[in-house]
Amino acid sequence: MRGEIVQTSPSLSDRMFEGGEVIDVGSVFSVLRRRKWLLVACCVLGVVLGVSVSLLVTPKYTARAQIVLDPRQPNYADLQAVLSGLPADSATIATQIRLLQSRGFHARVMEDLGLFDDPEFNPFAALPPGAVPRAPREGLARALFFVPRDWLVAVGLEDPPRPLLESEAAARAREIALARFASGLELSGDLSYVIGLSFTSEDPVKAALIANRMVEMFVDDQLKTKLLATSRVSLWLEERLASLKREVADAEAAVERYRAEHNLLSAEAEGPTLSEQELGDLNRQLIEARAELAEKRARLSLVRDLERRGGSLDSVPEVAASPIITNLRNQETELLRQEAELSTLYGEKHPRMVQLRREKANLQAKIRAEIARILRTLENDVRGVAARVAALEEQLSGVKRRTAVNREAEVRLRELERQAQASRQLYETFLQRYKETRAQQEIVEPDVRIVAKATPPAAPSTPGPKLFAAAGFGVFFVLGSVLALLLERMDRGLRSAREVEALLGLPTLARVPLLQRLGRGRKPHRYLMDKPLSAYAEALRGIYTALKLGAGDRPPRVVMVTSSLPEEGKTTLAVSLAIFAARARKRALLIDLDLRHPSVHRELGWQISSGLVEYVSGERSREEVVQHDLESGLYFLPVKGQTTNPTDLLEHPRTAELLAWARETFDLVVLDTAPLASVADSRLAALLADKVLFVLRWGATEAGAAAESVQLLREIGVEPAGAVFTMVDLKKHAKYGYGDLAQYYRKAAKYYVD
Repeated sequence: MRGEIVQTSPSLSDRMFEGGEVIDVGSVFSVLRRRKWLLVACCVLGVVLGVSVSLLVTPKYTARAQIVLDPRQPNYADLQAVLSGLPADSATIATQIRLLQSRGFHARVMEDLGLFDDPEFNPFAALPPGAVPRAPREGLARALFFVPRDWLVAVGLEDPPRPLLESEAAARAREIALARFASGLELSGDLSYVIGLSFTSEDPVKAALIANRMVEMFVDDQLKTKLLATSRVSLWLEERLASLKREVADAEAAVERYRAEHNLLSAEAEGPTLSEQELGDLNRQLIEARAELAEKRARLSLVRDLERRGGSLDSVPEVAASPIITNLRNQETELLRQEAELSTLYGEKHPRMVQLRREKANLQAKIRAEIARILRTLENDVRGVAARVAALEEQLSGVKRRTAVNREAEVRLRELERQAQASRQLYETFLQRYKETRAQQEIVEPDVRIVAKATPPAAPSTPGPKLFAAAGFGVFFVLGSVLALLLERMDRGLRSAREVEALLGLPTLARVPLLQRLGRGRKPHRYLMDKPLSAYAEALRGIYTALKLGAGDRPPRVVMVTSSLPEEGKTTLAVSLAIFAARARKRALLIDLDLRHPSVHRELGWQISSGLVEYVSGERSREEVVQHDLESGLYFLPVKGQTTNPTDLLEHPRTAELLAWARETFDLVVLDTAPLASVADSRLAALLADKVLFVLRWGATEAGAAAESVQLLREIGVEPAGAVFTMVDLKKHAKYGYGDLAQYYRKAAKYYVD
């Protein structure tokens, strides 16, 4: 009976709503089932409102057109595009959608179609002549279009409409028209190249006209943009070409002037300069002259050497090749032949022989003279070639000096040539680009094209009464569900064993059913005696069994029945439990310890003359105050008189003696006490009992009161044996599923005889 104070836990409804906890979906559905009529009322209201709103909404029609972003460009003559096609990536598609959504584009479309004067877009266009424009509805007032404006002004949801100045009205009308036009436009683009354009209007023909005109103007804008770009590029290239042409002419003229000024002319445009050619020729001539000089000196040296040694010079090539010497040698040979022939005929001194010798000597003198002349010719040739070598060397030195100067000038010349070449290449590139651009102006195509044009829709796109009714049903179902959950949270009444376990830390021993079919004046304990196999009797049997099994080998003799507040079925349970024990052939005593509002004798239908107060005061004996109900077999001790100090009575020695006698005499003593939250009497009585039953009225006992009452018992060291629900509607409990065994009542009902 005594134990440690147990920390109470939050109730199931609190845990269902607290942040960070996992919501029990089954519990939520159970709540909705319990509040089903609230949900039904909310859903009916939502359907009625939805249908009413649908009848007030002007039907609108949506026309749809499609354009495709085509990144492929036609390849005509393999020309490079001046304005290349757009890449078909997500950024490009998003950019095209933004262009279609731009206010400037919308304004041009509206001006083209004259929509700024259309009453559908301009709220001031429908005003009668002379009427003063007023500020249109905005925010919540615009959403409540079906409510008269005067009503909204009257309840303070909207300010009184303000007249607009004429200058202000025009600008305001344009802004409103653009905003309404944008609200009717819807664009869609996915991973494909296709962009869908939808426009919603009150007129199906107008919706199709606007959608088609938007895509047409957008495609025209794309084409005009590319044409304008190519025209600008062509004009810029033309101007640039004229400038480059002048630059090329100036650069080439500078090259030629510099070449002429520094004598860097060449026979060919790309060949060596004149100085380089002259230097090459002189080098070649000098080499040839030096070779010739060496050859002639070698021959002259050979001839001098032969002459110095006295050798014959006939072997010298120049001598051997001389026709004069050859002729003289032939003449000499002939004279020698004649001399040989005449020497046999004549003597040495014969005139003919003398004549032949003179002629031979003369020939030899001529040969020597001719050889001498040839030698002088060789010497003159050597001197001439040597002079020519010296002249070539001198001339070569001068050319080298000029060439060195020219090479320094060639550095600057090459720089000028590179500049001229770069200008020429740039000019040729721009000229080619200019020709391509001029050719492309005739073949420019937009990056987008129309895939499907819009047609006037046959049916409105705005929701009909069914959809409005479904939307109203859904919205109000959600609102009703939220309201049901809020009401459930505000409902602090305990209903299930799970809540009791979570809040009080106590087991639920039984759920005593509500007896709804009792006749007038018929008490529950009478029903218990008449229906021993009923659910009511089974609940009491469960309490009795739980008390007996929970105590081990020593079943409790004194059991106190208490509650947190009055009218929770405490006395009825105490009487029924005591009578159940008596009907089970146990000696049972019921003592009424609710000294302020005793009701045990009234519950049993007895009229008494004395009771506990009289016994404790000594006015009556124990036998006089303890009554015996023969029909039920129950003994009970009622309270008749009033006492000014109930706590003194509970602490009186005679009270202790009475309980000691009851423990020895009876198998079960049931104490019916006052509610714990009302008076302090019950806490003193709890110290006299072996077990305490804590009574909870199903759905009525508030969680806070129950938790505080149990805490009062724990503060004095008394731990209740368990909780008992009274007046439980078992069918409703099972139907709405509170997550304990009682939800299976329907399956177990066949075991009861009610």
